[in-house]
Amino acid sequence: MSTQNSTIQFLNFQVKESHIVFERLGNYSFEINFTPRGTVNTSLNQFVLELKVNIKDVENAFHINLTIEAVFSYPNDANIEEYKNSYFILNAPAIIFPYIRAYISSLTALSGMPTLILPTLNLSQLGETLKSNIEVKE
Repeated sequence: MSTQNSTIQFLNFQVKESHIVFERLGNYSFEINFTPRGTVNTSLNQFVLELKVNIKDVENAFHINLTIEAVFSYPNDANIEEYKNSYFILNAPAIIFPYIRAYISSLTALSGMPTLILPTLNLSQLGETLKSNIEVKE
């Protein structure tokens, strides 16, 4: 079996902002919304994905707001337009989502509310939104 290295490399993940408001216990039915933004820094060969995550209970029992930042590197010879239309919008969100899930589980477990485990999600729609929110910097 042969393996192939990925053309983007995950370098770093940071939670830049984390806010939780917990009103009461209950059986939660929640909504998840994402606001993605990306920056390609061509001088460093890096793509930075900023993702704002809003999770709220439909009955206002809690809400969580996060801003995360993930940094990826890409090869020197990469075609930026090609990467913007594939790796940056599809792979980057899929790579960081497990980190977001783990963070939310830990945050809720340590807050005293029942542990919230986010479901696995198809993030292709998120990629389409991200595609229009990518800025290229020299």
